[in-house]
Amino acid sequence: MTAMLDASTAAALVAAVESYRASTGAALLAVGRDRTLPERWCDRTVHWDGLT
Repeated sequence: MTAMLDASTAAALVAAVESYRASTGAALLAVGRDRTLPERWCDRTVHWDGLT
């Protein structure tokens, strides 16, 4: 969801989504190649290469 965004825009987007998630209790499914953001942001991550 942050592909091709500059760092400040990506940070603002992540903050907005996290604020919504925290206030509503919504779940979030994030898919991507960069593991850094999901590993910092999510309670649990699954790596496809570990499933086979």
